[in-house]
Amino acid sequence: MKQIPSTKFPNIDYTPGEPIWIDNLMPDNKIPFYFNVSEKLTQNESAITRVSQALDQMDELVNKARAHLRDIIQNTKDPSYELLHDFFTCHLLEMDDECLKVMFGMEQPETLSELEMVDLLMLKSLGSSLGEGWLGSNFEKEQIFIMDFTFDPGYTDQLIVVYLDANDNILTISHES
Repeated sequence: MKQIPSTKFPNIDYTPGEPIWIDNLMPDNKIPFYFNVSEKLTQNESAITRVSQALDQMDELVNKARAHLRDIIQNTKDPSYELLHDFFTCHLLEMDDECLKVMFGMEQPETLSELEMVDLLMLKSLGSSLGEGWLGSNFEKEQIFIMDFTFDPGYTDQLIVVYLDANDNILTISHES
């Protein structure tokens, strides 16, 4: 049994060669999220060090991902614009008004801009694994980080997933459920 050398989350134990899965990791902001690391990475000390750094810099990574999403939604020529626009539209058009009011915490959620909706996204999960074909052959053996964002998970299972490389560079996004 070993421990991830995180200063922000100092008590995460793991067994090399076994996956890490924690259902309710609780950061300072008190919004729990899922945390997972694939078994292939728990065998690699440098990969665990990068996981530790990601945990310790989680707020910065969340802000970086949101900034990237803001840039996308403000640029209709961005290749990911339609994907993000459809994610927001899906929520506004397919959910009933009462759920939207509760989920967004406001009386007139239809007045929200897509830029404002980016700021309402919350981190649901942070994980790390090998790319293994998800992002093409260039990342099959590379460590990646996966950040799932959503609105209130009590009302929606739709996710915007942000993929980062081991150096915290954003690779791509996807819409999943």
